Amino acid sequence: MLKNAFKYSWPPLIIAIIIFYLSCLIPNDDIPEVGFEFFIPTDKIVHFLMYFGLAIVASFNYIYDKNGHIIILKLIVFAILIPILYGGLIEIIQAKFFPPRSGDWYDFLADTLGALATLPFSLWFRQYLLNKQIREQDI
Repeated sequence: MLKNAFKYSWPPLIIAIIIFYLSCLIPNDDIPEVGFEFFIPTDKIVHFLMYFGLAIVASFNYIYDKNGHIIILKLIVFAILIPILYGGLIEIIQAKFFPPRSGDWYDFLADTLGALATLPFSLWFRQYLLNKQIREQDI
């Protein structure tokens, strides 16, 4: 059982560690400024992409390992809800333990939207694997 949990969790764990490093351990002065303006603040786009990456790796890893035969509730909990909770935890940790940093509700919103945005891609990937199995059986 523990071996199976590790099989699903090591790729997202590596990304979670990178996110923690980028979010908490790099001083504010070392974060590069982006040279263009967008209607959404650039740091929110970065938050969205970090959590999109975390959730997509978690979901694709699970779906691929199960060859598409997954439990949807497990997918939602482990690949969507846990990254969202992790994003909230990071914001709290930033506010409480890393004084140059601060927790931000909009960062948390971007984290949440990034994780939620993976759901259609995950369901498409699942369907792709299931269809591939059907095609292989027909041959």
